[in-house]
Amino acid sequence: MPSLLITAGPETGREIDVPPGGIVIGRQAGVDVLLMGANVSRRHARVFLRDGAVMVEDLGSSNGTTINDKPVKGPQLMGVHDTLRLGVHHLRLSVAKSPDAEFTIHRKTRANLSNPELFSENAARKLQAVLELNQRLGRSLDTTELLTGLLDQLLVLFPQADRGMAIMIDRGNPALRMVRTRGPARSGATFSRSIVREVVERGMALLAEDTQAEARFVDNATLSAIGIQSLMCVPLQDHAQRVFGALQLDRLQMGSPFQSEDLYLFTAIAFQVSLLLENAQLHADLLQQERMARELEMARNIQLGFLPHEPLVLPSGRVDIYGVLHPALEVSGDFYDYFAMDSYRVGFCVADVAGKGMPAALFMSKVQAIGRHVAHLAEGPGDWLIRWNRAVATDNPQFMFVTVACGIYDSTRGFVHLAYAGHPPGLFRRRDGRVSSADSRPAPLLGVDLEFPPPAELVLELDDGDAVVLYTDGATESPSAPPGAGMFGPERLAATVAGLPDRSPLPIWADQICEAVHTFSKGSTGGDDLTLLLLRHGGAPS
Repeated sequence: MPSLLITAGPETGREIDVPPGGIVIGRQAGVDVLLMGANVSRRHARVFLRDGAVMVEDLGSSNGTTINDKPVKGPQLMGVHDTLRLGVHHLRLSVAKSPDAEFTIHRKTRANLSNPELFSENAARKLQAVLELNQRLGRSLDTTELLTGLLDQLLVLFPQADRGMAIMIDRGNPALRMVRTRGPARSGATFSRSIVREVVERGMALLAEDTQAEARFVDNATLSAIGIQSLMCVPLQDHAQRVFGALQLDRLQMGSPFQSEDLYLFTAIAFQVSLLLENAQLHADLLQQERMARELEMARNIQLGFLPHEPLVLPSGRVDIYGVLHPALEVSGDFYDYFAMDSYRVGFCVADVAGKGMPAALFMSKVQAIGRHVAHLAEGPGDWLIRWNRAVATDNPQFMFVTVACGIYDSTRGFVHLAYAGHPPGLFRRRDGRVSSADSRPAPLLGVDLEFPPPAELVLELDDGDAVVLYTDGATESPSAPPGAGMFGPERLAATVAGLPDRSPLPIWADQICEAVHTFSKGSTGGDDLTLLLLRHGGAPS
């Protein structure tokens, strides 16, 4: 399969395969090959095969596509020695060859401390070099600083080297992390993926000498294009001998090629450097985890700050309503809300966004804001859900959805109108402790379709002390601990609500319900958020 090699630009060294069906290159998500850059159009160019030949076609890009600096007009043939340019990216054609014909390796050695070759000659010099390198770099915990110092020191230890490169494995692919040159920097910091692949997959250190003098090595377009005469490439391995990158030294001038003894010293140095880089990465990971923990804690506090916490007071007095949310993770996809709709009516809801973590939390914030806005336009909870769904589904590129239980409470007469969208039905608790399901025919999930049939509305008439309890499935679907008793379930929840002490403050009711769930599941909700909203008619107890 032919491939395109990026020889200049932000992603120098990247190799792009050209399958029989061809590829579209651009900077728009969804194209076959994503190539970033201000001068790259969303759908810039197409590269495809015709009768075995590689063809290039411009797709109406703003800045054009060129081959050897000549504009591409219509499908145009691209040869092995041609340079394709898309924005700042320069690409050369590389036709795949058999591994044996791609390059000549003059020396291989196992990158393993048990390999006697590494220490058979001039052990004192090797030890001195490793100790000096450790002294210079051992105190640094910054990867960039380590690599910069390392490559500079390697150019001192190996005076015949003209260039040093650090190559890291990123999601299974080699990527150039840093390059240092002796004297003025040279353009086209390219490396051979074939050589790096050999080093990474086999854990071998490789030496190739006088590559331009070898006919087979000249066939390697990657190396011959930049005039490499001799190179060494050694693996970087963690404490478990997993290869995470490679170091490469190149000689770009004729004469004084690298020798076997240079390869052994380079390999011994790589052992020590690998440990320093692994420690630096562990330190960076720890800092990243701490930063993420702080940011998640801030996100949690911000998210919880969106929820109502203060008592709701209407002209007729304080409304006895209370909500609580216990996130299973740092942030939640659940929410509850309540707010005054006018001087005597209260809108309230409980919702559960599909998914967990940050995506669900971000979507939750959007859905909550929309819900409060459209509620003031609605004629009842059913109309509220219809308007809410239309607004969410209209702009929902990730096709997320949410279940909702919502209601409107008339604080003067005690009427509660309820409606559901794919959500578990609430509970209706009489003052004497009798509990029944506040069920009605639900609408579909919010966010799936633009239109859905009007949901049925349930009307409850509350006497003083009667209450409505809404919840998310984190309450009913919490598993038992130890396993064997199933989930907490609607029946246990109803029994818990029935046993709540009459006229106790609603926060105490919420605490007792949550405590019953947590006792049943030994503190685990099965990875789901637990949210409750309680409303009681007759005013808040003093």
